[in-house]
Formats: sequence, structure tokens, C-alpha cells
Amino acid sequence: MNAPRVCGIFLGLTIAAGAGVETASSAARPSVTASEETWTIPGAGRTAGLNNTQFVSDLALTNLGGSAANATISFVGPGGLPAKPITLAAGATTVYRNILDTLWSANSLVGAISVHSDQPLVLRARTYNTAATGTFGVALPVYASGDLLAEGQTADSIWVQQDPTGTSGFRTNVGVVFPDAAGGDAVVNFYDAGGTAVGTLTYSAASAGFQQQSIASVAPSGLLLGRAQISVTRGHVAGYAVGVDNVTGDTSLYPLEALPAGVQDVVVSGVARLNGRNNTFFRTDGRFYNPTSSDVTVTVRFHAAGAANPTPQSATLNLPAGRIIEVVDVLGSILNLPVGSGGAVRFTADQPVAILCRTSNVDPLGVQPGTFGAQQKPVSLASYLSSADAGAVVTAIRQDASFRTNVGFAAGPDGAAYRLTLKNAQGAAIATTTGALGAFGWAQPSIADLFAGTAIPADATLLVEVTSGTVDVYDASLDNASGDLVVTPIAPVPAAIPASAQIGPSGGSVRSADGRLTLKVPAGSLATATTLSIAPIANTAPNAIGSAYALTPAGLAFARPAQVVLAFSDADLDGTGAGALGIASQDGSSWFGIGGGSVDPVRRTLFIPVSSTSPGPQPAGNGRVPLRATANGNLGPYGSVRLDPGKAAVPVGGSKGFVLTFVGPASSAARPGFFLLVNGQAQSFDSTWYVNGVPFGNGVEGTVFNSSTTAGDYTAPRCKPPINPVYLGVHVSVVGSGTSTNVGARVRIIEKDWRIVVTYRSQSLCSASAAWSLDYSRSGDGAFSIDQQLQVTDYLTGLAHQNTTAPAWCPGFGSDCTQPVLESPIDDLTLDDVTGGLIDDYFLLTVTAHVPGTGAKITFMCGMSSQRVVVEPVLHGAPPVAVQNSLVRFPDLSATLQFVYPTSIESVTVKLTPINPTGCP
Repeated sequence: MNAPRVCGIFLGLTIAAGAGVETASSAARPSVTASEETWTIPGAGRTAGLNNTQFVSDLALTNLGGSAANATISFVGPGGLPAKPITLAAGATTVYRNILDTLWSANSLVGAISVHSDQPLVLRARTYNTAATGTFGVALPVYASGDLLAEGQTADSIWVQQDPTGTSGFRTNVGVVFPDAAGGDAVVNFYDAGGTAVGTLTYSAASAGFQQQSIASVAPSGLLLGRAQISVTRGHVAGYAVGVDNVTGDTSLYPLEALPAGVQDVVVSGVARLNGRNNTFFRTDGRFYNPTSSDVTVTVRFHAAGAANPTPQSATLNLPAGRIIEVVDVLGSILNLPVGSGGAVRFTADQPVAILCRTSNVDPLGVQPGTFGAQQKPVSLASYLSSADAGAVVTAIRQDASFRTNVGFAAGPDGAAYRLTLKNAQGAAIATTTGALGAFGWAQPSIADLFAGTAIPADATLLVEVTSGTVDVYDASLDNASGDLVVTPIAPVPAAIPASAQIGPSGGSVRSADGRLTLKVPAGSLATATTLSIAPIANTAPNAIGSAYALTPAGLAFARPAQVVLAFSDADLDGTGAGALGIASQDGSSWFGIGGGSVDPVRRTLFIPVSSTSPGPQPAGNGRVPLRATANGNLGPYGSVRLDPGKAAVPVGGSKGFVLTFVGPASSAARPGFFLLVNGQAQSFDSTWYVNGVPFGNGVEGTVFNSSTTAGDYTAPRCKPPINPVYLGVHVSVVGSGTSTNVGARVRIIEKDWRIVVTYRSQSLCSASAAWSLDYSRSGDGAFSIDQQLQVTDYLTGLAHQNTTAPAWCPGFGSDCTQPVLESPIDDLTLDDVTGGLIDDYFLLTVTAHVPGTGAKITFMCGMSSQRVVVEPVLHGAPPVAVQNSLVRFPDLSATLQFVYPTSIESVTVKLTPINPTGCP
């Protein structure tokens, strides 16, 4: 015994939750990776809905790699549909229209689609109602495995609307997919515009599956302006809120995502206040949520359709603290623009605000009720496509009698020049062209106009490669019969970025071998080709997070700013938050934070512009800026504010102290420039403590006592709370700077008393020379408590045992022999002692047990005339008394270790079961 440490509503339709196959998930943009991956697409189905609607789903797959992709498509949901293996040729696109019918001939099912591939793929999907007047649908989010919400995490959707009449306005359904084989649990809380809790929906699955529920039961009297927040309590999750127009049945989908952090500079493309074909009128509505504790002013700039908009018209919008506001007709209400206006809107704010928009076709006179629209997510200006990227694609383009496709281009502050390549469904290039826009130029040409005189092939792919500047790209697919619009963002082309590369005037990128830090050098930054490299080193920055990185050659200046991009993980955020992340430059023994950054919590990236490989304050002799000691090119990620410990466990009724450390501003909370990071408290700040969003907590989820600016004591409730782990959050405001951020720690509340069961199993195997086999197991139990230091205490040996014994003859033996039996019974397994404790999210226990079986023998008789008695020993590798280290993790709370010998297998399973305090559910 030696072991190392080791039933809901779908788009307005009633469905039943079901189980499926194990899957994984990603962000709402089309997803693509550079290695084997699994994606999940929730909301796919084929079923009848209300008002004679018929909903079906399409799936398009594009293989951008140079070799064939072997993929498997599965349905996560009811029906028990078999997985379908497919092969997708290099460069090819395959589209499954009405996929449940095409692949499985299935009907009346709703769930999620899972795609696993050994090569990079771009996926896009939509679900739509097929009607006599055309289709009315919505683009579905695609979730890759690294972007799932994990246990203890939360995410929000700020577009929740439930009209109480059911005959006008919208109704909202919330869909959740559990991609893990063991399923998961989640709670969705709903809040009104002012932040008051309205109600809760619970989602739970014992195996992989998809569930969707209407919020009608939560808000029977209506919720015209609300927010949904999901909290994951077990497993992994992805989800969304879907709004259904009660008149037209048209849908808009808003993924549950992490709220924004840091300074905001985002663009929403395709905003409109204009007349369209067939007496249509398009307008863009917006929703804005200010999660902070102070009012925020948002600057709104209109980038009208045109070659350039260097001095756009602007206005401001005030967002009250903690509230959601809705703006109907953004261009008319905020900017007072006339009918006929269209383009992009840029939103900037010095505090994080959540923004969503929806462009819809409405009757401006109100005679014809209902809307047909498409949701629009803001895109960070820092994440625009540049010449340092390998390019991006629009896939599965339709330009035929049924559909037409427009492609939108929104240029950045330096304008953009780009090369466009049109490819057919087999990946062959059939036409090329170029395009250019000036500063903040905006255009949305049709694919037919981009390639005038070229027949657009079915399911075509458009490759966009930037040659200078930056640009964001999307496609808008319109049904020619219904006029319904589906907007899909562009997908990046996967590329293996090396840690060292020669980069010249046309630009390029290098990336650390761990994939965490990327240096993107745009065109025009370097006059001559230079070899740049990036390598991980020890991180000595204050509040360091993970590795630091050395850029070489040190001190290399860029004529145009390059960009450092940090890809952060859940582990990087332990004790801090996305809005508190920063990158610092080392200068001798000092570290200087780099300001002017932008963070995207959904994509989990931090973007920071740099002017050289050794960014830092310029040498000065006046004392205001320290003299630079060395230009070493070392960059270190750090947390502006950190809560220690960042992850903890507390027994029910127990307490834990937490300490807050502030070392300087975050990169996304400071203006461009440099600031000295200080070990300890950098400057004065204020802090407010929360438990699951409630100031100082409550008796159900725990309470913070003895809180000060830099410390607080968390006390757990007497019973384990329904949302567990709880989130201990701190809102930090830097005095005199006007900046603030949120950080937090995950605190798992565990029962104090536990039952432990250890099972030993021995399997003697049949082999070429073996005549008989024996499979037996023995188990024993005990109980222990956890003290305030999370250590095992008060261990008591139990009396419960479960024993099995199964001897048998091997094939070819025993024809003239009696059934083998044990010569004498094998004793029970007893647990003599259990020590150890809880560390983060696992128990590390040392178990001392009496293991039965030593000296056991098998007896049988052969030859009916002689009655010869045969006695043979039972092989047994474990010692009579064994001491075993066992690592038992949440949420399974079970661990098995196996030992394989030439003729036998022995295993030990440790299972923990919590004992609830009296009176707790």
C-alpha cells in the first residue's frame, strides 16, 4: 500500500434536460486552437416550438491546417445519439445544415454539440426558426475547454428581460451546459436594474448534459431590466441568456461571461439608425451595467461609415453606481444623430462597465409590433487584428438566392491596410483583393462587392491579413426572405509562434515556450530584420504572479509601439483579479509597472503597448524619475492588489484571517507611463469587504469581522452554504487616483466531521500457468474531525465492514476438481489510525491499516477416485500493517491506487463522506 501524492426552456421551447457524452468548452467568438481540442456548442437542436415554430441548428467546421483533421461530433443531451467520426481535409469547410437530422435523423431534441479534433478547427453554428417567410435565428457561442467556468467562479449576462404579459416585449431563458462526464451544479441568481435580488434558478446534472429554464417562475410579475449571474458550485459550466421576442419569436443570445475589468476602450460595430430594404428600419439599443460603487462617465464616439473618422462626434453617458440602464436607439438618444446614420461606436471609461448592444429591425411608427435583431458584443480596441498576427477568417460564407453576406471592417487609430483572399470550400484560393481604411474608418461591403465579377462559391472562406495598422472584422449574414441578420465575429488563424524568430519591417511575433507571454511587433516597428527572443526567468516583482520573462536583445527600440500580451489562467487570479493584473519592467533591483494596458477577462488576456524590449522610465537627473540602472529586458507579471491566502478552506463555524497587500496600480488602471512598485503598501487606499457580493456577508454564506483596510477575519456559517466555495471579495479604491479594482479569494466551506472508508481489493489473475483465480475485497471505516488548522483530530476506528470473496477456476482447469475455497476466512480490514489534513482543495492523509490476506490459502479436491486434497497459497503483496499516503480531491472525495504484479492486481480506495452538523440540510 504505497502511493504517490497523488426540464427547461430552449429559445422559447419546453424541453427535458438530458445526459450526454463528455465534452469541453470556449468563448463566444469562433474558436480555433493550434492543437488537439474539444469544443462545446450549447443551444443546438431540432424541435417544434411555440406558435408553430420549427427550430433547427447548423454547424460549420473549417480545417485551417495543412493536414487532414480527424474529428468526432457528439450530441450532449437526451436521446443517446452515437458519436459520429468525420475526416476533414486540409483547408476544407464542411457544413451540416439541420445537423440533428443530417447526422442522426433525430427530432424533438435540444442540447449541445461537442466536437473533438486532433487538428485546429474554426467552428460556427446557429439555431433558427424555419418559417414560410424565411429563417429567424441566432449565432451560437462556441466554448473551448480552456474557457469554461470552473467551480467557485461567477459570470454575468446583463440583458435579461421578462415581460409579464407574454404578448409583447421579450421573455428570457437561461441555458447551461455541463461538459464534464460527472456533470456539475450551478446556481443562477437574478437581479433587477438597481441590484436587488429577484430570485434563483438551480441547475444540476449527474452526467454531461444541457439544461435550459425560463425565468418566468423567478419573475412572475416581470423583470423588464435585469441581470443574471451564474455561480458554479461543482464541475465546469458554460451558459447564456437568450431573449425571445414574444411577438415575432426572434431570438438574441447573450453569453454568461466575466464582467469587464480595468479601463475600458471598446468598439461596437454595426450600430445603426437607418432605413433598409422593404420598409425596414434598423436601430441599435444598448444596455450598460456599472458594477462599481461610484458613478462612471462613459464617453461615446461615433465612427460613421467612411474612409476615416479622425475627429468623431462624441457625447457622454453617466452610469449610476451599481445599476443597469437601457438606452433605446443609441445613435439618436445619446448622439442625436439623424436617420441614415450607421457605423461603429467607441465607448471609453476609466472604470470597468459592461456593455451589450442589439441592432434590430423595428417599425419606427409602432404599427407593426415586434422586432428582428442580432446581439452585438463590444471588442477591445487593443485586441484588433494587426500585421503581427497570422491573419483571421470568416468561414461558411453564403451568397446565393437565399442569403447574402456583408463583411464589416472597423479600423483602429492608425487606420488599416489588409489583403483579402477568397477560398472555396476545398480551401483553394479563387480571388484576392486589398483594402484600406484611415483612422477609425468603417465599412461594411458585401462579399459580392469585395470580389466584383467573381462567383462566390458555396461555404466560402475569407482570409484577412493585415499589412499595416489594426482592424476588427465580422460578417453579417442576412436571410433574403426574412431580412433576419446573424452577426459572427472573425476567428484568428492558428499559428505556432516560436520563442525566437527573425522579425523585420513587415512585423511578427515571438511567444514564450509556456505560451503565456507574447511580444507582437507590428509592421513598421523595425527597419531591419532582427532576431528577437523571449524566455522565462524567476519573477522577483512585488506580488509576483508566475514566471517573469527576458526579452532579447535588451534595449531594442520600436519605431511603432509593439504589444506585450499576457495570457492569464484561473490560477493566476488566486487572491487577485483580472482588473488588478499588471506587467512590470525590471530596472536593476527595482520593478516599474507599465501603464496604459487593457484587460479582457473573457479572453483572459492583458494587452500592454511597449516602445522597446526594455520598457522603463527614461534616465533623468532631476530626481523626479530614478536613473535607470540597466536595460535588461525583464518583464514580470504582478498583482496590483493581492489577498492572502488566495484560496482557502474553512470548517463550518470556523474562521480564517486574510491580509490585503497593495504594491501599485494595475497596468489597465493607470495611464501610459511607469510607476515604481513597492513591496508592502504602496500608498493609501480604501477597501470594502464582501462575501458573495454582500457587504461583510451574512449568516448563510459567512461573515467578515474585524475588517480594516488591509485585513479581515472571515467566519464560516454553521452549515455549508448552497453556493460553495464562497467568494471573499474586496473592493479597493486608491485614494486620490479615482481608480478602483476588485480582488478576491475562493473559500471552500467544509464539514467538520468526516467518515472514511478504505477498501482493499486483491485480484489473482488467470495466466498461462494459473489454474484458479481469486477476487476478494475487504473494507473498514473510521471517523475524524478537522480542527481550525485543518488538521485531522479525534480519530475513531469504526465497526462497519463490507467483504466479498469470489474464487473461480481459470479456463481449461478444474474439470475434475471441486470449486476452490479459502482454507480459512480472510479477516476484516481495520483502520488503526488516520492523520494529515486539508491543503487547498484536497485532503492529504496518512492511513495506517491492518490489511488481511497474509497466509491465506486455497483448498480444492481433484480426481474423484483418489479425492486428492490440494492446498495452495494466495498471493498477497501488501504487508500485514501498511502505512499509506493518500491524496483525496474535491469534488469526488475518492482516490484509488493500483499495484500490478505479474499474476495479481492489488488496489486501495479511500473514500471520504462528510457528516453534516445536526439541523443542517
